[in-house]
Amino acid sequence: MVPTGGRRAPPACQGDNGAMPVPQLTFGVLPGHDQSGDLLGTVELAEALGFHSVWVGDHVLWHVPSPDPVAVLGAIAARTNRVRLGTAVMLAALRPAVVVAKQAATLDHLAEGRFILGVGVGGENPSEFAAVGVPLHERGPRLDETIRICRALWSAQGPVTFTGRYHTLQDVRFDLPPRTPGGPPIWVGGRAPAALRRAGTLGDGWLAFVVTPERFADGWAAVRAHAAAAGRDPDALTPALQVWCALADDEAEARAIIAPAIERMYRLPFARFERYTIYGTPAQWRARLAAFAAAGVRHFNLVFAGGDVRGQMLRFMETVAGG
Repeated sequence: MVPTGGRRAPPACQGDNGAMPVPQLTFGVLPGHDQSGDLLGTVELAEALGFHSVWVGDHVLWHVPSPDPVAVLGAIAARTNRVRLGTAVMLAALRPAVVVAKQAATLDHLAEGRFILGVGVGGENPSEFAAVGVPLHERGPRLDETIRICRALWSAQGPVTFTGRYHTLQDVRFDLPPRTPGGPPIWVGGRAPAALRRAGTLGDGWLAFVVTPERFADGWAAVRAHAAAAGRDPDALTPALQVWCALADDEAEARAIIAPAIERMYRLPFARFERYTIYGTPAQWRARLAAFAAAGVRHFNLVFAGGDVRGQMLRFMETVAGG
């Protein structure tokens, strides 16, 4: 289960006839698409409303503005005191592993133990890999090594030596032990077989994206199987989903919000993406959340489409989470 904490009870997703018969769900939000001009104010609102966490994406190069997540989360950490903070996801293979370990440890201190390191391989924009000199086909095994190196550096009592295919450390002394013993939790993003293996064997959680409830259920079963085969406790992992969404008074209005946002962000027809989203009325939302919860999701990262992220956060808490 995802840690909750906070000033108010964590939101319970309810149906028209009362609470859904599922374990407690938690909800995070990605506020980066808000057009209020006050990102930190939006984050403060998310904390005040009782959201579990606030997340920031990562691209070195992208076709829309994409600020550096470490800098943004450092600012967010200074303006919050309860909400958890995370990367969703950091494209860690674009950076040296020791740099990732240092950035994550720094954020763990700035956030006073509230940081979650979400990592993934990316690949939607090959030019950013070319720009930093990382061959695209190496991003998966590089990420595996990065996770292992982070774990080693965060828990080391002395010098660390690591010999891998892409990283070599010789008697490295890490100078910033994380605030969280052993380091912040690592959630692994992705849906490909390699990502499922990575989440089960190396991660503390699985952050799925662009999946249907059916595919999430299959993927979560695979993650758990990989964890068990590696001698890890599958129940200790967090099953999470990042999902594009829009909430409105009727389905057509919500679709008019989310469709152009998806097409602008991914340069794909919305029809190809629609089955992976949540949009519509509060009742439609509750049904969709219930389907994902039945598939195993326990935490949702909500990517509200359109410019009025604050308004949708408020409406979500009033009509879905507490409706």
